[in-house]
Amino acid sequence: MSESRRITMLDLDRHLSQALEQARHAPLSVQRYGQRWVWMVSSTAWADAVRWGALDAAAHPLLQLRHALDLQLRAWPEAVMAALRVDASSVREQQRAALLVAAYAPCSAQRLHDDLHYQQVYRQFIGLDAGSVWPLQDCARMLAACGSAMVQATLADAVATLPRALLAAACVQGSVLLHAHDGMPQQIEGSCLSY
Repeated sequence: MSESRRITMLDLDRHLSQALEQARHAPLSVQRYGQRWVWMVSSTAWADAVRWGALDAAAHPLLQLRHALDLQLRAWPEAVMAALRVDASSVREQQRAALLVAAYAPCSAQRLHDDLHYQQVYRQFIGLDAGSVWPLQDCARMLAACGSAMVQATLADAVATLPRALLAAACVQGSVLLHAHDGMPQQIEGSCLSY
């Protein structure tokens, strides 16, 4: 939350109705002894926060796929990791992001950026925390790297031992990952997941 919207306890006592009106439009931090004490938020903002806080996607097929992948993901060749180089906080984050790109083949860097910003299941699959968003140039680098034959071969090897049913449940059925060993690479243009 922004620290620019704050009020002291003394001001709150003096100007309660004005403070409440401000809080209807954006959260307002109430300061006590110079420290953040409470936040005032509108009932709509509170209901939205409760709704998003209650979202439990643990049973989603894509997160089950992540669990299966995490059990077998090993270090990838240095050349592949150099091609994927983005400002991710971990190697696993980069690997999962590459697998997500290969699975759902976003049509542009802007689409990938938007998906990573708004799709909560995608964010959980990769391991992005609540405050992080990849810059557009990192998304463009990831898309370009995932188009190379070397990276696609590595991605196909990473999912080769996963059950086809798990890949199909996560809507990966049309992706290059599923058909990599069949010799029929295909890509889908959109996402079959929606939150």
